[in-house]
Amino acid sequence: MKTVYGPVLSWRLGRSFGIDLICKPRKVCSFDCIYCQLGKTKQKTLERKVYVKTERILKDLNEALPRVRADVITFSGTGEPTLAKNLGEIIDFLKKKTNLPLAILTNSTLLANKKVKDVLNRLDIVVAKFDAFDEKSFKKIDNPVKGILFKEYFEGIQNFRRGFLGKFALQIMFIKENKDFAKEIANLAKKLSPDEIQINTPLRPCKAKPLNQKEIKKIKKEFSGFTNMISVYGADKLKVLPLDLKEIQKRKRPES
Repeated sequence: MKTVYGPVLSWRLGRSFGIDLICKPRKVCSFDCIYCQLGKTKQKTLERKVYVKTERILKDLNEALPRVRADVITFSGTGEPTLAKNLGEIIDFLKKKTNLPLAILTNSTLLANKKVKDVLNRLDIVVAKFDAFDEKSFKKIDNPVKGILFKEYFEGIQNFRRGFLGKFALQIMFIKENKDFAKEIANLAKKLSPDEIQINTPLRPCKAKPLNQKEIKKIKKEFSGFTNMISVYGADKLKVLPLDLKEIQKRKRPES
């Protein structure tokens, strides 16, 4: 697989050109979420290292960037992007090469790490995942690697938010396991002061069934106090022409 893909249509970000700093056939992540479209986490870890050599990523970017027509460049892909130790190098390169805003989709587990925090502070947009409301729901829904406790996880997001000057969004995935606790999650989300709330449910193939529009509408009422809220069901449909359609197809995962 290449380390770059897209642009793809993101209901959160528009036309998104993706960078995958993990780029493995099976995901590498600090979570094993029950709704993940990439399937089960075979390598669950908090170890930060270089998963793909910087030279390879820069080569892919130099070839692709002149042809890219996108709204944003997003770090995402086949695992948790903050696990990549060369994330900062790639950000620095992109800052010199393009004026497009830089975003990351993160599961938030490393936001308390000072080195990660310093790197992410150079981004324009951080979309942080937040699905649970206590230790029990955290383990059931997100299934974190050993050593991550919900209280510390929440405080890590909170502390990062205080120092981040870009756009900070919370993405909340709702499934049957947490749909009845939207109020509790909303109350915690208020303490994180996001610029945007993103109400999601898994519409792509995975083991968790998506909530219907009526259920999402009910959940949105619990977040009515937020001035900026978007939902996966209310997203605009934009035309997107990927540079390499085969690369997009490679990234589709089975439900197992």
